[in-house]
Amino acid sequence: MNLYSNVSERMDYIQQLFLTVGVQLENKTSLDEVIAFLETEPPEYRSVAYESASFEIALENLKLNQHLDRWIEFRNLCAKQHTFHIDIGLGWAFAKTGIPPDPYIVAMQSMVKWMVFDGLGYYYGLFKGRSTLKNKQVPVGIEDDSLHGFDQGLGRRLWYMAKGNVDELNKLVENFPVSRHPDLFRGIGIACGYVGGSDTHELLWLKAIAGEYHHQLQLGIVLAAISRIASETISEHLNLACVIICNKTVDELKITVRKMATNFFYLYNSSSGNQQWLTQLESELLQTN
Repeated sequence: MNLYSNVSERMDYIQQLFLTVGVQLENKTSLDEVIAFLETEPPEYRSVAYESASFEIALENLKLNQHLDRWIEFRNLCAKQHTFHIDIGLGWAFAKTGIPPDPYIVAMQSMVKWMVFDGLGYYYGLFKGRSTLKNKQVPVGIEDDSLHGFDQGLGRRLWYMAKGNVDELNKLVENFPVSRHPDLFRGIGIACGYVGGSDTHELLWLKAIAGEYHHQLQLGIVLAAISRIASETISEHLNLACVIICNKTVDELKITVRKMATNFFYLYNSSSGNQQWLTQLESELLQTN
């Protein structure tokens, strides 16, 4: 169990973990060694370690031969528990190299593509703040469905920038065109639900500022819950966020998810795209709200 309690301390831990894993992987030559090392990280934020490893492995692939063979092998070994984070890590690698992701991910599942662009959005918010945050620019070629993923990742970044301070977060969101607010709030929900540390008052205030976009905030919390259900790292902080923002416990979400599909983590297999999948999630998981 992570010893840090408040949001800011948890974020500091996560960010340091991401950097530390990248350094440590320099001495790991085989994927077995990589995975064995990642499994030494305590469970609560272990998926972040996998995200960092995904970034480093994909980055090496893209720099050496612009193929993703080793990354695909890594994903196939670990995706059952950490798929969202592994896909986000691939997005980091594309953002770092400047290589357009579309030719590489065209055959991948719809939600994988979305999370790759989520990774790009977070990266651009972190390292390209002037163009992405100040000037509200979107990278060339990112539009339609990929923009939904990009802004979701950017929303996660805004939560980190605000350190979980809802008033500060509100100022950041309000600077963006309202057309981008739904995806930003979904990303905020993901980050809030996954990082943890927010108390009841903060969660209620977050739900209030989301206003007409509170369903997207709820969907973000649900996505964080799905990730933690898969990695078996459900926390009391996540459960509190589910109760306050979604009016459901994590256990209630788990029961509904299992009713929706045999393989609960790939609910989107039968969906034609991410918007349909999110609509299905909202209908089935949040139908009482």
